[in-house]
Amino acid sequence: MRKFVTGLQTFLFSVVVLVVLAACTPNTPAVTPTAASAPGTFVPQQRNIATLPPPAWVAVGQEIKLANVTNIAYLGRLDAQGSASSTVFAYDFSPDGSRLVGLNNEQIIFWDLITGKLLFNTARQDAAQIYYGADKTEVYTVDSRGQIRVYATDSGQLVQTLQGQTAFNGSADYDANDGYLALGGLDGTVKVWDVKARQSLVTIQAQTQLVKGVAFSSDGSRLATIGDEKMVKVWDWQAKKLITQMSATAIKVVFSPGATQLAIGEDRQISLWSLPDGKSLANLTTGPRAQSDTVLYSPDGQYIVNGGSIQALTVWDAKTGKLVNTLPGAGGDVNTAAFSHEGDLLVTSVLGGDVNLWDVSTMRSVTMNRATLSVGSHQILYADWSPDGFILLLGDATGPLEIWGIAAPATPTPEATATPTG
Repeated sequence: MRKFVTGLQTFLFSVVVLVVLAACTPNTPAVTPTAASAPGTFVPQQRNIATLPPPAWVAVGQEIKLANVTNIAYLGRLDAQGSASSTVFAYDFSPDGSRLVGLNNEQIIFWDLITGKLLFNTARQDAAQIYYGADKTEVYTVDSRGQIRVYATDSGQLVQTLQGQTAFNGSADYDANDGYLALGGLDGTVKVWDVKARQSLVTIQAQTQLVKGVAFSSDGSRLATIGDEKMVKVWDWQAKKLITQMSATAIKVVFSPGATQLAIGEDRQISLWSLPDGKSLANLTTGPRAQSDTVLYSPDGQYIVNGGSIQALTVWDAKTGKLVNTLPGAGGDVNTAAFSHEGDLLVTSVLGGDVNLWDVSTMRSVTMNRATLSVGSHQILYADWSPDGFILLLGDATGPLEIWGIAAPATPTPEATATPTG
């Protein structure tokens, strides 16, 4: 539930209507049209652009699911204060989804997602990556020199600075469940830290040349490393034991849920490998750069979604390697995709294009059901869900962060709840 964004383009704002699922499934309530809206649409909502004051904050009320997604609405905006507006290029949610931290050009920013308030901001100090501590009390940043800085979440104050990796080359991954941080090096080493304990746990000579990428499995027990010598390795990192290795010119690696499979994004394909034996399963032909921006498994491990410069994201069967579907208009030079907490919705965003919600239950249909959100901008850089699934976060390239969700029921006024007399 975190992003690091490197690409950036600029597009004009526009105001569009909110379109719901094109064809509702039996489990999805239909939207009752009004005189101001065509069938299957909400009433258009006027949007506040970034230069105007943010709208009144509306608290979220429940998890966003396919059954209630037609009630999704724009609930509030998060802004950075005290500095020129700039892109929030990295962020992370607290484990319970109640807080958010982000990095822009100048600041580390702490927000409360219950009230929408900016809690603290402090100087970025060259931080390039940011992670929320597993127990919610600390936030960790990593800078270009491999220094780890620890910040207190109750004050935003710097607590301690650690030298995490002296040969750091920018590759890092964080296991949010256990608080382990892996840092790759130019010398082929990977250092894994327990940052909460302020302890470097292991140093692995993972590759013979520089480490181009690292990735933890979902349970944190396995670590994959990408080497400059065209080799991907999978480690039991706590035992410093090599489990298997695969020959591949990798750009990105992703573990399946349960770590029974590894997807390796290469130049024009995604190769699938079984674990722990490292057996080749399938090669998914994707086209140039189609694997480098977006590669993700569905929560149940059934599907792989990938995208890049291609115009449509593609969906593959993770077991057979066969193409399942394409998502038109969801590809591009800068795009993101993320499955909801329950896995019944997929959100996609394209810089210069639309933000769409897709009905995963129709994944194998000829045409998937989708809804295009009225974000009022073609400058959305990323879209993501909070860990509890209550919030859909949209990051605008100009700086603001939009919060979408299902609004909490209004609190009855004393007059409305009073017992009639007489």
